[in-house]
Amino acid sequence: MERIFQKSLQKRWKDPKGLIQVFTGPRQVGKTTAAVSLMNPSVTVYANADLPTPPTTDFIEENWKKARAVDNPERTLVLDEVQKIPRWSEVVKSLWDEDQRNDLKMRVCLLGSSSLLIEKGLTESLTGRFETSYFPHWTYSECHQVFKATLNDYIRIGGYPKSYEFLKDKDRLENYIQNSILEPTLGRDILVLHSIDKPALLRQLFWYVSRLPSQIVSYEKILGHLQGRGNSATLVHYADLLYKAFLLCPLSKYSRRTHRTKRSIPKWVIPNPALVESSLRNSELSGFVFENLIGSHLLNITFGNKEYELQFWREDNLEVDYILTRHNEPIVAIEVKSGRIKNVPDAEKLKKKGIGCPLRVVSMKNVESFLNTFSAEEVLGLG
Repeated sequence: MERIFQKSLQKRWKDPKGLIQVFTGPRQVGKTTAAVSLMNPSVTVYANADLPTPPTTDFIEENWKKARAVDNPERTLVLDEVQKIPRWSEVVKSLWDEDQRNDLKMRVCLLGSSSLLIEKGLTESLTGRFETSYFPHWTYSECHQVFKATLNDYIRIGGYPKSYEFLKDKDRLENYIQNSILEPTLGRDILVLHSIDKPALLRQLFWYVSRLPSQIVSYEKILGHLQGRGNSATLVHYADLLYKAFLLCPLSKYSRRTHRTKRSIPKWVIPNPALVESSLRNSELSGFVFENLIGSHLLNITFGNKEYELQFWREDNLEVDYILTRHNEPIVAIEVKSGRIKNVPDAEKLKKKGIGCPLRVVSMKNVESFLNTFSAEEVLGLG
């Protein structure tokens, strides 16, 4: 199946404009499959750096030489999980610039599952030399089309395509999520590649937040439930690492005053339903689990687009589940009818509060229509 953004990938790959192509996104969502499908295997050198011990820069140089040796102007090099290699961006820059000087044509594709390390390397060394494509988690619509997933299936199994092989085997499903997604992400993508003083605290933070889908909870309150010493500043840092690894997302409260936004108590959205704590996602589809489903979809359809930010709004006893902003201007407010009792303002009250944007309501009656949207513009068009 071609994902919803596959055509734009094909266009970029056919005409790369002399740029390194960078694919980034969570583990197990099909980055490698999509990349390989674009390429001619007879002229492609593929190398994966996702090893128990991160390789050195020799790994890049050796595979670059192999790709250079391919006797075809369509020669291609794919480096998967390249962010695992220390100083990867410096070496890629040096080799890429050398090829440009020598007028050697070679397509280069870099894949990575840590946005923090990929973006850091790109901005530090490769400015003006790359183009990024973002791979979000699979949407409900995609899983329904390919795997005939029901809404309850998607809540339980989420947006990891391989998970659907374990649709009828709960134990194997949980084992797959734990050992093929969570442990590699926590162990290889975060703990090995970052300086983490309190690894147990980082793990506890993720597991605790996985039980708080779509809830507004302060770092101080979370800290009181975790074992071991730490402070809220440490948790803020660890939450950012977990966010950059696509495991959770602490939404900020919308305010026109950005300093208030930064200091706000976060609303915790889990970007893939499969990462919500098992007993919650295997229970009734309502309340916070349903609200998180809507939030995760909004994160998916704006994934990688830095013009947009997903936030929430709460003031006194009034609350709106999600505010989608563009350049800090609210473009649509989304209220989720989940069965939870809330005091929701109407559009007129929101306008008086400085949020003059359309209000959309999502409930079980129209949720499938909502989950079939693929852009902020389509959400606005729901009416």
